[in-house]
Amino acid sequence: MTKSLLLVLLLAPSALVSFSQTNSQTQNECRITGGFGFAGATKNTKSVGQDVWVQLDYKLSETISIATEFENMTYKQPGYYETLPVDPNEIKVVDNNFSLLLKYHFPWNSKLKVAVASGWTYMTRQNDYYMYEIDGASQNWFRNVTSFSDYRIPFLLEVEYPISKKINIQARAKYNLNPQNGDTYSSGIGLSLKL
Repeated sequence: MTKSLLLVLLLAPSALVSFSQTNSQTQNECRITGGFGFAGATKNTKSVGQDVWVQLDYKLSETISIATEFENMTYKQPGYYETLPVDPNEIKVVDNNFSLLLKYHFPWNSKLKVAVASGWTYMTRQNDYYMYEIDGASQNWFRNVTSFSDYRIPFLLEVEYPISKKINIQARAKYNLNPQNGDTYSSGIGLSLKL
């Protein structure tokens, strides 16, 4: 599985580049976008947190582009142990998402531009909570940070509006699918700069 995924990742950009070269109406464009918003998980979210992202997008044709993205999400979940005498009893979660996206830009004759994207995300998560031990008649607890990583399937919707020749304002919503470890979502606003 890992070898086939690596092979697809290595061959996909060259296939897309060769496709774009055969298209006579290719309009190559490179953009960097950054922004902030809010993030959470679909299961066991105590409170939503912040979302910060940076995306580098390369337009291969009028409707197709590829992008790489880094996204940092923070939110809180309820604590594991209901009787733990700490306040607030919550888990602090930090997700770092590294995404490779294939985007489709709808060819509308309007200043408002809409794009959808999907692809592959590698996520690393850190949970900050307490380790709780009962030893005979005594109880002990101490802070413990655990981490793990997994893969997700991102679904992204972006809406952009130009405010100058090089700068667009962007609104977006993203859903990261992972049935095993729980789905996450984020949305926010940002600025996109043409390089």
